Amino acid sequence: MSKVAVIGGGLSGLAVAFWVAEAGLEVSVLEATSGFGGSARTARLEAVSLELGEESFDDTPNTLLNLSTQLGLDPQPLPGHQRVVRKSGQDWVLPQGLNLFSGFGLHQLAEMPFRRHVKWRLRTERFAASASVNDELLGAFFLRRLGPEIWEVLEPYLSAMLGGPAEEVSASTAFSRLLQLERQGGLLAGSRQLSTDGRLHLITGMGGLIEALSTRLLQKARLLPYHEAWAVTRDSRGWQVHVRGGKIEAEAIIMALPAPQAARVFRPSAPQMTTLLNHFSHQHSAKVYQLYRHRELASGPGEYFFARGEGYACTSLRVAHPGEEMALARVQFAGEIARSTDSELSRLAQLDVSKRMHTRVRPLAAWVFRQPSSRPHFTQGQSRRVADLERELVHAPGLFLTGSYLAGPGLANLVEHSHRISQSALDFLALATI
Repeated sequence: MSKVAVIGGGLSGLAVAFWVAEAGLEVSVLEATSGFGGSARTARLEAVSLELGEESFDDTPNTLLNLSTQLGLDPQPLPGHQRVVRKSGQDWVLPQGLNLFSGFGLHQLAEMPFRRHVKWRLRTERFAASASVNDELLGAFFLRRLGPEIWEVLEPYLSAMLGGPAEEVSASTAFSRLLQLERQGGLLAGSRQLSTDGRLHLITGMGGLIEALSTRLLQKARLLPYHEAWAVTRDSRGWQVHVRGGKIEAEAIIMALPAPQAARVFRPSAPQMTTLLNHFSHQHSAKVYQLYRHRELASGPGEYFFARGEGYACTSLRVAHPGEEMALARVQFAGEIARSTDSELSRLAQLDVSKRMHTRVRPLAAWVFRQPSSRPHFTQGQSRRVADLERELVHAPGLFLTGSYLAGPGLANLVEHSHRISQSALDFLALATI
């Protein structure tokens, strides 16, 4: 019997397993597919590297930064590139290094070509009224603090970052650091105190972190690909994870799957848990990478975000130049459109790139990566949903859950939450042996 069985071999599952194994306990990691890492992987081709998931992470909380360093990796500041929002037929260039999660660059909004009354509102932002509700929507928060003109420019950028309509997101869940700045004298005043945007990346891509974790775990844990969990049960001896051809027994289980997948695993034995997990909203997402000749995408490196009504199917489009003769477009889709076939997504991506470049372009190659129901959408009531889930877990000692739907947006929050859950599991097992 394993001390701990981790269900899900994505970044959160590998991180949890790493800390449990480092504590000297036996741990098994069950992954339904052939590869570990989930969306936090890097596909390396001859000339280019393609990030399947998020490409950077914040330095706060610093658990992921410390983990990367412990594994011998060397996180570097994220290189800057131009970010442009297309709204009402006009291009709005966002401040260099703007990070809305930390607040860096917010004070530079006053340098954008807004009208005089908008700039006046920014100068007096510290006097904005307080929120009238406890769980304020993100759109209402920015409207209250910065006004409608600023919100209309930031909304496409925020929606692309969050993988769904930004106006439906809970401000306290997704942007707690902005709420801290608000309480400390205002967003713009707090922004001026920040010396760096706080975003980091790995030269080898996020796949380098997955490879380092997997390599370390191979020495201390059991990594079990092609082990899809069908159900979990518990008896007087402990927990069982039911897989094809048998079951794996453990004293504790850490469920590290997205909420929709975890809900399916619990359905046979814990329908109440399934119901609670289904209350967490998730969005479909997909990325299309297309390789072009350099001259076809000759504009400088940059990322574009599109407001609704601009005629683009995607939420964002990024152009990079990995070589002197090549250009790479990364086109991101969210919502129901992300469920389209690979050929349809490639076609839509080509149309959007052509529209942005103002000329018809034809890719040399294309790759589609999709993550169905993988992006949590942190809508109003998130804290209540988490509390309901925690109350249910009281009746299942030895069962722990982690994942981005509980941690909040961003890889740094995900790894920090996984670390807390690993410590909770270790504490439980220590008490169980007394």
